[in-house]
Amino acid sequence: MSLGYYFLLPVIFSFLTPLFKKFGAFGLRGSSVLLNAILFIQSFQYTKMAMPQISQFSIAPPLGIAFILDNFSLLFLLIFTFCGFIVSLYMLWYFKENDSKNEARFYVFFHMLISGSIGMILSCDIFNVYIFFEIVGISSYSLAAYNRDKKALEGGIKYLIIGSIASIFIVFAIMLIYLQIGTVNISLIAQRYTEIDSKIAVLIALMLFIGFGTKAELFPLNFWVPDIYQGSSSHVAGLFSSVVSKAYLFVFFHLFYLFGLSEKYTLFIMTLGAITFLVSELTALNQKDVKRLFAYSTLGQLGILFLALSSNSSEIISGALFHLTSHSLGKLLIFLALGILISKFKHTNISIFGDFKSKFLSVIFIIAFLSILGIPPFSGFVGKILILKGFAIAGNYTAIAFILIVSIIEAVYFFRLITMMNNKQTMKKEVSVGAINYVLLSILAGLILLFGLMPSLLIHFTDLATNALLHPANYLNLALGVGL
Repeated sequence: MSLGYYFLLPVIFSFLTPLFKKFGAFGLRGSSVLLNAILFIQSFQYTKMAMPQISQFSIAPPLGIAFILDNFSLLFLLIFTFCGFIVSLYMLWYFKENDSKNEARFYVFFHMLISGSIGMILSCDIFNVYIFFEIVGISSYSLAAYNRDKKALEGGIKYLIIGSIASIFIVFAIMLIYLQIGTVNISLIAQRYTEIDSKIAVLIALMLFIGFGTKAELFPLNFWVPDIYQGSSSHVAGLFSSVVSKAYLFVFFHLFYLFGLSEKYTLFIMTLGAITFLVSELTALNQKDVKRLFAYSTLGQLGILFLALSSNSSEIISGALFHLTSHSLGKLLIFLALGILISKFKHTNISIFGDFKSKFLSVIFIIAFLSILGIPPFSGFVGKILILKGFAIAGNYTAIAFILIVSIIEAVYFFRLITMMNNKQTMKKEVSVGAINYVLLSILAGLILLFGLMPSLLIHFTDLATNALLHPANYLNLALGVGL
C-alpha cells in the first residue's frame, strides 16, 4: 500500500461519515474499526521491507506531497496505528454505554487526528509538516471540547488559543527558512542550514522550539496541558498521551538531528527535560482530580524522553524509544480503564480508586502503574534500565541520580492509588467489565508484560529507529530526489 493512503484513507472515511451514519451505529463504529485495522496491518507489513520507502504525489511542481518512511518513523507509525485500532474497538463499548447523539462528529475528528499524526511523521516537506500540524490541532481542539460541558469547553478553547500561538511561531520559522534557503524540502534545509546567518539561524531555532516545544509539552510551555486532559473524555486523553504528544515529539527530534544543532542547544533541551520531569512529578503529588494527576504523570515521562532523546547517544536513545513505546501502551491502558470507572461513578475525583471493586481492573491498573514506575517484570523497567545504562556508559552519573530520585516522588502517588484500591475498609461498588474491554485491556497489559519479559522483540525495532535518527543519510538522499 502506498504511504499516501495513510493520509488519504482516514480523510476519505471522515468525509464519508454521513454515509456510514445512515447504516446506524454499526456503520459508524464498524467502518472505524475496519479502517484502523487496515492501517495497522499494513504498518506491520512494512517491518518486512527494506527502508526507507517513499511515495510522492505531485499536482504541478512545486506543489505536492512526498512521504518517506524510515525505521525511525516506522516505530511511531506502528504505535499510532495500533493505538488507533485499540481506541476504535473501545468505542464499540463506549457509545453503547454513553450518549451517542454526537457520535458521528467524534469519528470525523478521530480519523482526522490519526491522519494528521501520521502525516506529520511521514512528510519530508516542512510546510506540509505544518499543514498536518494544523490538522492534528483542529482535531484535538474539537475532541477536547467534545463533551461540551464547562471543563471540556474551557479546555478546548485554551487548546485552540495555545495551539494558534504555537502555529504562528512555526509559520514565521518556515517563512524565514524559505527566504534564506529558497526551499521547504527538509533534506535541502538540513544540507544548507549552516549557510544561514548565525543570528537568523538562532531565531529560526527559537521559533521552532517554541512552536513544537509547546505542542510537545516541554517546560515551561506545558502549563495548559492538565486542563485539556481534565476536560476531555478518557479515551481522548489516552489518544493525546499515546499518539498526539508523541507525534510532536517525533517532529521535534527529527528536525533536531537533521539540522545538527549545537551542543549548547542540546544541553539546553536536556536541562528543560529534567526540569519538566521534576516539576511535573512534584505537582502531581497534590492533584485531587485523577485526570490531572495522569496528565502531570504524562508530562513527567515526556521530560525523561526529552532528557534522553537529546543526549546524542545511541544507547540512551534506544532506551528512550523503548520507554516511549512502553509509556504509550501504559497510558492508553490507564485512560481506557479509567473511562470504565468514570462511566460508572460519574466523577473524576481521586477517590474513585477507593470506590470500585473489580479484581480485573485492579490488576490492570497495577500493571500500568508499575510499568510506568519502572518496576520489573514490566516493559517500563526495561526502558528505564536501558536509559540509565546508557547514561552510565556516557559517564553521566548526575542524570542517573536525578532520574532515580525523581522516580521516588513519582512512586508516592502511584502507590497511594494502589493502596486506595486495596483498602478493604471502604465501601466499594462492583464494576463489571464487558467482553470487548476485557480483551482490549488484556492485550495492552499483555504487551507490557511481554516486552518486559522478552525485550529483544522491541529492542530490535528501537535499535533500528535509533540508527535511522542518528545516521539519516539514506533519508536525506531519498528526500533530495523529491522533485517538488
